Amino acid sequence: MLLLLSASIALPLWAGTHSAAAFKKLQSLSGDWEGKDGHGMAVKTSFQVLASGTAVMETLSPSGMEDMVTLYSIDGGHRPRPLLPHEQPAAHARGA
Repeated sequence: MLLLLSASIALPLWAGTHSAAAFKKLQSLSGDWEGKDGHGMAVKTSFQVLASGTAVMETLSPSGMEDMVTLYSIDGGHRPRPLLPHEQPAAHARGA
């Protein structure tokens, strides 16, 4: 459910939606959310508005896995985008 919520907000961000309106939708998710993934496992996510409203940090906490973090900001005033690529913790362990 949470993944669908994130996708329903994120997809319009890259589909030509006006950047300020799309970013405000992302900011409106501020807070903690709980739901289940496609396999029925518990998932928690939180959205936090940072840097005087210029960035939004999403922390996804799937059951039994480490947290995953994505930071969003407006791309040169054109469209909201992730500032950092979304990577799972295992990807970092392989590179170490």
